[in-house]
Amino acid sequence: MSQRRRTLAQRDQAASSFSGILMALCEATGALGAVLVDRQGETVDYAGYIDPYALKVAAAEWRLVLEAARDVPHAGYAETQSIIVRGRKKTYAVEGLPAGYALVVELPRRSFGLSARAVAEAVRAVELEASLGKPEETPASERWLRVEVRTAPSDRRRPEALWLEGSWRPLVILGRHGGVHPSRREVAYRARLPSGQEFTLVREPTGHWFADAL
Repeated sequence: MSQRRRTLAQRDQAASSFSGILMALCEATGALGAVLVDRQGETVDYAGYIDPYALKVAAAEWRLVLEAARDVPHAGYAETQSIIVRGRKKTYAVEGLPAGYALVVELPRRSFGLSARAVAEAVRAVELEASLGKPEETPASERWLRVEVRTAPSDRRRPEALWLEGSWRPLVILGRHGGVHPSRREVAYRARLPSGQEFTLVREPTGHWFADAL
């Protein structure tokens, strides 16, 4: 993913406690914008690099698409939680949340994949902030958190230390982890902190690292 500096769009509404969550989602996925909408498609908050009005209008329309998908009279459609559509000029992803809320993400053209770990982190953060559902019931193995990792000078895919609670913590690498998708160019390790805590550390193709159960 390109690391070129992008310019944030000028906001047309005051930022809320959700702004940072949505911005972190954009940074983790390379998204152009992310919006939290309610059941009616009204914007709760947003973040991103494109025109806010266009972003919010698109988000409202995609919330309707999610509802339309759930109304399809065929088995399984009523439980639709995620939609991703790749168009000629734009790509959109929609993720349903409790109480009728949804996250709508606009991705660069030709995109098709969206980091499930980044989405899971954003969903959990929104649910905690808004007291939606019971995110504490999510299994620890599914609680992904984007983390900062220092890698070996000779291999940027080999972790050496984790930034945690204000300092670098050296890592003991216990071995490679098999629960990833080789076709997506992911690499994962089982690691241990000086405290003895063990966890899984994954480097996604974008270069971002995610940890579980921290």
